[in-house]
Amino acid sequence: MEKHVDGTSVRLVLNDDLTANNVPVFNDEVDDNLKNSNSMDELVLDLVNTENIDSVGVTFVIGLYKRVKDEGKLFRVVGASQDVQSLFKLMKLDQFFEMEA
Repeated sequence: MEKHVDGTSVRLVLNDDLTANNVPVFNDEVDDNLKNSNSMDELVLDLVNTENIDSVGVTFVIGLYKRVKDEGKLFRVVGASQDVQSLFKLMKLDQFFEMEA
């Protein structure tokens, strides 16, 4: 996972699939990356390198969204493939957070 900071926006770029095998590692990395991001107003989850997502991955995204929202910050997903965007739309997740290709 890569972290990029642009002012008060933090972009986390996942470098692998968002599946049950990887989610525990991503959870730890997110915790480490957000620990020192007190001035963050927005979290951008960049899925440009993510080809596959399973139910555990979807749960990870929902949990991350809730965590960020509970802190009063913005959350959006960028770089998602058409398949991932379709999955999120089917699950109506696009009603909760912004998605960009």
